[in-house]
Amino acid sequence: MTLSHRPGLVGLVALLLAGGLAVSAHAEWTKGIEAYKKADWATAAKEFEEVTQTNPDYAPGFYYLGLCQRSLGNVSPALASLQKAVELAPTDGSFKIGLGYTQMQANRAQDAYTTLKAVDIGSLDAKLRSTYAQLFAQAASRTDRAAEAIPIVANQLRADPNNAALHQALGGAYSANGEDDKAYASFKRAAELNPKDEAIARSVITSGIAAARRASGAQKDQLYTEAGRFAEQLATSQPTFEHKLLAGEAWLGAGEYQKALGWFDQAKAAQPQNALVHFYHAQCNTSLNRLDPAIEDLQAALNIGATGKLRSQIYNQMGYVYDKKTDYDKAVNAYREAGNSSKVAEMQSKSAAKAQNTQADQEYQRRLAALEMQIRELEAIGEVDEANELRKQLEALKKASPQ
Repeated sequence: MTLSHRPGLVGLVALLLAGGLAVSAHAEWTKGIEAYKKADWATAAKEFEEVTQTNPDYAPGFYYLGLCQRSLGNVSPALASLQKAVELAPTDGSFKIGLGYTQMQANRAQDAYTTLKAVDIGSLDAKLRSTYAQLFAQAASRTDRAAEAIPIVANQLRADPNNAALHQALGGAYSANGEDDKAYASFKRAAELNPKDEAIARSVITSGIAAARRASGAQKDQLYTEAGRFAEQLATSQPTFEHKLLAGEAWLGAGEYQKALGWFDQAKAAQPQNALVHFYHAQCNTSLNRLDPAIEDLQAALNIGATGKLRSQIYNQMGYVYDKKTDYDKAVNAYREAGNSSKVAEMQSKSAAKAQNTQADQEYQRRLAALEMQIRELEAIGEVDEANELRKQLEALKKASPQ
């Protein structure tokens, strides 16, 4: 998010009069503002530094100095300057917005939340309220307080309903609060207002997938399908690895396995050493009952060096595939690697049952073979009636087959 801190000449005059800037600093101030408006941050910072030295109680000097330092990438000095501006003018909400933004940039979300929480949005200039709502939503979401931000952003949207960034901020707050369906609706609206924004498009897709995972039935299918269409558009217009992976993931969830495979194939071509792609590819092949290719995919993912949660997921999937192949001993080994003790026990039971069935089948085949041999021997010596009687037993035994 980009914050604007470039007031017009009238605003500058007001700052000069209200702040009591010493006459001797007027030249530096004017030069600083001119350089600031040209994005000449180094020159502007030098002039504002002079202003703060000759006018140590002048909050706007520290404020603009902080903005220039931040633009130069000097975040720590910027924080100090903006903090000083807030201390000198604690009721100025715009100064707190500048400080809060910089604290977020410095990964100090808790400090940003504290700074911004103290701002009364109603006291801000109308032009700053949407900026504040967006920034507060980010800080609150990063500190597990997304629920606090939701009503603030929602209320501001009533005044600024066509602000895509506000809808995006609301979607982010809903997502952080675990309300994936509402997040998806907010991100969709943001995308309608700003269809070319890549970050918004990604948020539509990820929130759609998240909402689909929580849904069921027709709603689940609809959400996955919508996410798949968004993802396909994004991956087509901006064919990065991440976008191809998202498209595949969405279509996988929608049950469109051939479409998903197509996108995962493209993702694999872009990053053949990415274990996650091979895992997703295996899921598609499993669903299409291509069990041997699925095993190859999973083994490839393991050979790459999958670790942590992904490694467990791969072994669980491998156990499932071997179960479908009725290769229960290999399924046991896979589930054991996954740490899935309940499945290990289940596969061991299936393996034991399969062994018993195999033994019973072997005994059954021996009985059939013995009867057939007896029938041939009886027929060979002319004992036709006895042979026919045994043949009846043979047919009855075949009908009672354990198969």
